[in-house]
Parts: sequence; structure tokens; C-alpha cells
Amino acid sequence: MSRPPPSAPSGTLRKPQPLPVPWQRPRGRCAMTELARTQGSSSEIERGGVPEVAALGKVLTDLFKRLDIPQSQYAHRVHLDKSAVSRYLSGRRLAPQDFVDRLVREVEEHLGAPLQPEAKEALRNQRLDALRVCNPDEFQLETLRGELARSRRDAQRADRNIEALHTLLERKEAEVRHLADDLTRLRLDWGAERADLARIQDDLLREVARLREDLRDAEHLRADAERHGEELREQVLGLEEELSRRAPSAGNLPLAAFKEQLVALWEEEDFPEASRELTEAAWSRPLAETVELLDWVKETAGLTPAVAFVADVARLRPLPDVLAFAPEVAWQGRSRIQESWTTAVAARVTTRNAAVVHQGLRNAETLSDSESDRVLAEAVSRTRSDADAVGLVTAALSGSSAPPRLFRVAQTLARGRRGDHFGLRVAVGLAEAGRHDMAALVLAAALPDRPEADEVRLGVVILELTGAQIETLFDLVTWLDDTRLMTTFAVWLNHPRDTVLLDWLLRTMAQQGRLGLLDLGASRALRDAVGDWRRRSRGK
Repeated sequence: MSRPPPSAPSGTLRKPQPLPVPWQRPRGRCAMTELARTQGSSSEIERGGVPEVAALGKVLTDLFKRLDIPQSQYAHRVHLDKSAVSRYLSGRRLAPQDFVDRLVREVEEHLGAPLQPEAKEALRNQRLDALRVCNPDEFQLETLRGELARSRRDAQRADRNIEALHTLLERKEAEVRHLADDLTRLRLDWGAERADLARIQDDLLREVARLREDLRDAEHLRADAERHGEELREQVLGLEEELSRRAPSAGNLPLAAFKEQLVALWEEEDFPEASRELTEAAWSRPLAETVELLDWVKETAGLTPAVAFVADVARLRPLPDVLAFAPEVAWQGRSRIQESWTTAVAARVTTRNAAVVHQGLRNAETLSDSESDRVLAEAVSRTRSDADAVGLVTAALSGSSAPPRLFRVAQTLARGRRGDHFGLRVAVGLAEAGRHDMAALVLAAALPDRPEADEVRLGVVILELTGAQIETLFDLVTWLDDTRLMTTFAVWLNHPRDTVLLDWLLRTMAQQGRLGLLDLGASRALRDAVGDWRRRSRGK
């Protein structure tokens, strides 16, 4: 049985070459193709302040022009503010990668054909150049992400190579088995045909050995690519986590270039755009830069934009940043800047974060409550009910056993709330919540040393309370550590035509053994009233 010798298979693979290590891959620039053939004029480049960002904006503008639609229409299409699109295209703000990718897709769909890969790579490299200038940390992250993507492609290519080697090896091994069968059938034949088959079998066996060696090499390369990919992935995750704890960059230009842009906008009297830029800077710039910007804006543009800027910082930044920014505002002293900041922070205070705000605004060295007092007083003035006011104050003081020094808060509760003259319901609520110290501050703010002419007498207001609330109020007064305040409260209740409430208070104080603490020398009328009460009590 004669059989022609098999020819060498056309699909034979060469020994796989080592996969390129990502960090050794040359990253030469592709020449700019039709994406950016025309360079911008010097005036166009200078308009952005940072040449790399301005150059990217010029390329994006040339690309955008192919859509042949207004910027406002495109902004609506991609759900962005028109001013943001304008800044990206004019080179006054670094465009995010998502914006660039979306613009490329829109142009490709409009033209009905994809852009050249070289053009896309050149655009990506140009954005990375701008990112390196504006934000080195984000540039490092983008670079690592690119390396990780290449590493994954290398691993996928190694998988395909291994799969092809497996297929070829199986075919070669099958050919070896077929030849072995032929040699067995011809073992008694010493002719030339057997010799040819034996030689072909030896060649196949050597080729199978080479393929197995190639397969081992390919598997080692794939393992190396996967290991390097995992290392890159860990680096990317670590850097992402670190950057996530910082303020968002939002493609910020270097601070010096940003200041130059603002000056140019003010000189051109483009105040709306300057305000938008400052608002974005208030939440996106690192906290240290916002501190510098506040002083610079105040000196350069005056008080009005500085007031708006500090309010935006308080409204838009995370609460820890707002609290860390407080000392800088305190340096401004009593001013519109401080008032604007206080109002904006107070609007964010809730029962859930009141304790964080109170503790965060205390001066760590002097334990001064002045900043917290201003903010919480404004927040209390915004509450809609006495219960809400009590809840907010008690929440702010939760976890704090030290006597509060929130005098502005006390004055707001005692004198600044409609429908609760003297703040008695709030004082009772604070006492019921266990904050007798704060309740005493409210009473002190409500009752000056000398009773003043007032169409609403203290007794009338007390009678609006329930019996349980009156008992709580009188218990609070009885156990005050402030003899002056205790005496003042009794003096205010002393009306010859209405002795019920004063008798109730004196009875409570006598039962608790505290009646002797009243300073009867401060008021002859009160001394006489206490004497009459004692005689009536003995007569009973």
C-alpha cells in the first residue's frame, strides 16, 4: 500500500515572539492627520492660557465644526451646560475624556465613516499632554489605565496564540499517529517507502516537540502578561481610591492660568462667565487653592465676588472641607463674607449633621463656640416649630457634656421666634431632653435684670403651657445655679392681682429646699410677696 508523503501544513506557526512589555513599548506620537491639519493662530492659542489645553481646544473645535450645528444644540444633545461646551472647545478648560470620546462618536455617525485610528491616537496623546500640565496625578492614572488596557490586549493575544498552537499541535499529533499506523502495517517491508515514512515521522515528531516548546513559551508569556495586568490593575485601583478622597479636578487649569483667565473675563466685562468659573472653582479646586483664591478675588475684584465665592464653597463642597475652611473665614472678621458663609453653612445643618458641625466649628485651642454659635443660631432661626428647634439644638450638643456657650442660639430661641415669647416651650423641651444647661441659657436670654414694659406678661405666656410643662419649667428654675436668674424669674411672676403662678413656684422651691436661695434684697416687692406666701402657708 503506497501512500504519498504528506506535505508540510500551510498553517504552521512560527515560534511565538515575546509579548511586548507595556512599560517598554515606544509611545511615539502619530503624526496629526486630517483631525488637526490646520494649526491655530497665536491669538487662538493664547486665549486659553495654557498652550497644551488651548491646542487641544483648537483640535476639538475643528472636529466639532464637522457636525455643522450650534454649540447650544450640541450641549442639549450631550446634556451639558452650554458654557461647559464653550470652555472645552475654546481651550479654557481641559475637556474630560468622556467629552472627547462622545464628540468623536458623534462626528463618526455624522460622516458615516470612522476616523482614522492614527487620528484618534493623536487626539488621545494631545489630551494626555494637556492633562500632564493640568493635573499630574490624573495624568498618571490615565497613563496607568492605558497600560492596563494594553496589558489586557497582550493577554488576549497570548490566548489566541495558545489556542492556535493547541489546534496545530493536535493536528500534528494526529499525523504522527496516522504515520505510526502506516509504519506498523509496513513493518515487514524494507523498501524505500518505509524509509520515507520513517523520515517523515521523525520530522513530524521534531515539529511536535517544537510546537510543545512554543506552547510552553506562550503560556509563560500569557502568565507574565496576566501577572503584569493584575499589578497594573492594583495600581489603578489604589490611585483611583487615593484621588477619590481628594476634591474633583474637573479638568482644572493651573491656578496661575486660571487667575489670568478671570482677569481677562473681568476686563472684558463678561461677569456672568467669570461667576460661572468661580462657582466651579469653589467646588472643584483643592481646598488650599480655594483659600488662596478667596484672598486673591477679594483683592483683585472686590468684595461682591468674594462674598459669592465663599458662599459657593459652603454650599457645594463636602462638609469636612467646609469645616476646614471655617478658620479662613474667621480671619475675615465681621464682614459680609462671614455673613454669607454663615448663612450658606446654616442652610446645610440638619439634626443628622448638627453635632459634626458644632464640634467641627469649635476652636480646638480655646474651645470657643463663637463660629458654631453663629451658624447654629442661623439654623435655629430657620426651624418651623419649637420641637424642630429643640431637636436641632439637642442634636448639636449630643455627645457633649460641657456647658454650652451658644449665647446667640439662646437669644434666637428666646427672642427671635414667633409664637414662643420668652422661649418657654423651647426651654421646657430642652429640659425634658436633659439639656438643662442650654434651657437655663434660654431663660437668661429671655429675662433681663429688670422687668420691662411688655404687653405680654411672663405669667400670661406660662399659663399657655400645660400643667406638666409648667411643672418642668418651675423645676428648672428651682435648680438653677444662677441665683440672679432665679430671682429675676420670681420677680417677673410677682403680680398682686395674679399670685397663682408665684405661689406655685415658691411652693416648688420650698419643697426642694431651695427657697432660701432667692435674693430677697434685690426686690422689696418680692420680699413682701414671699413673706405673705409663708404666712399663708403656716396658716394652712
